[in-house]
Amino acid sequence: MKHNSTQTITWVTPDYFVDCDFNPDLFAGILKQFKIHWIILLPTKNARFSESEFENIRKLEGLTLEFIYWSVRARSPKMLFFYERIYNRIKQLNSDLVYFNYVPTSPYVLPLYWRLSKTKTIVTAHDGNVKPSFHIPWLAKAVFNMAFSTKKYVNTFSDTERKLFLNTFNRAESFLIPLALKDFGPSNKNKRTDHIIFLFFGSIHSNKNLSLLIEAANNLYKKGIRGFKVSINGFANDWAVYEAKIECLEVFECDIRLHKNSEIPDLFSTSHYAVFPYKEMSQSGALKVAFNYNLPVIVSDLPGFTNEVKSGINGYVFKSDVVEDLERIMVERINNHAKEYPSIQERVINYNAENYATVVLSNKYLKMFNEVLSKQK
Repeated sequence: MKHNSTQTITWVTPDYFVDCDFNPDLFAGILKQFKIHWIILLPTKNARFSESEFENIRKLEGLTLEFIYWSVRARSPKMLFFYERIYNRIKQLNSDLVYFNYVPTSPYVLPLYWRLSKTKTIVTAHDGNVKPSFHIPWLAKAVFNMAFSTKKYVNTFSDTERKLFLNTFNRAESFLIPLALKDFGPSNKNKRTDHIIFLFFGSIHSNKNLSLLIEAANNLYKKGIRGFKVSINGFANDWAVYEAKIECLEVFECDIRLHKNSEIPDLFSTSHYAVFPYKEMSQSGALKVAFNYNLPVIVSDLPGFTNEVKSGINGYVFKSDVVEDLERIMVERINNHAKEYPSIQERVINYNAENYATVVLSNKYLKMFNEVLSKQK
């Protein structure tokens, strides 16, 4: 076994998980023991990230970056050639470990997945099982089972999803490392003072239950509650469905499009609360963005949230899909804002330092990598 200073990791991330891994401080901690070759998979059109956004992290000693692009539809059989290219590159690099942060829900990824070394590959499971919101759930479930049943080491990111995963794949050796906070850079903007801003951010689809937040805001305004706005920012294929539910136009500020990463800091820094009215979820990347910008959150009482959101500490929890309970929390926040907001923001900062400090998380990755390596002796 090589000395730690020469051990290498091939780390593979598709564009939809780049924001989970894109953390210079986290990588810096891991690079104290390992060299990392980071392969980033991007579509040629509508990529969430561009190569220029990686200039700073590229400067880290011991980290090399490689971008591999695909240009066909994700559901095209031609993706087989793309996955073959990735496999050949991983094989060529011949690292001590492979960290494969990819969701196996397409049958075309299976030949790649099956050939990854069982003893030196750690795959990830962001979801412990296939959710109804997955594209073609029955197919995704079949691929999910065929992929994970062949893997020995799996990293998970929440206790809830880890337990779900082990219900099916109890022979796997699983690890649990919370997702790091997601930092899109600093903002020089302050909180708005004209209204209390309840922010909804991210792609808009049915399981995120935006309709519930719209209904709650309509109801509060009709009851005479003032001094607040609901800011809706994100992309939706069926925005007309949600727009039709907006009755009190004065309350809503809507910017429906795919936002640039550079716009995210100001959105969160000028808002007061981030609202997640989801009725189904495994974990939320936007939650970690809110925490990063010290934003208290309002979430439904799904296990994926309650694992990390402690009521009165870093947010508030309401009964899922119960509009009256969401209204109750929003009214409490509006009425007690001046008195209570500074203290909860301070508690968010302290909670982040205790639970998401990059030194804590990088040590968890190091422990996982070293444990897998030790079993290769």
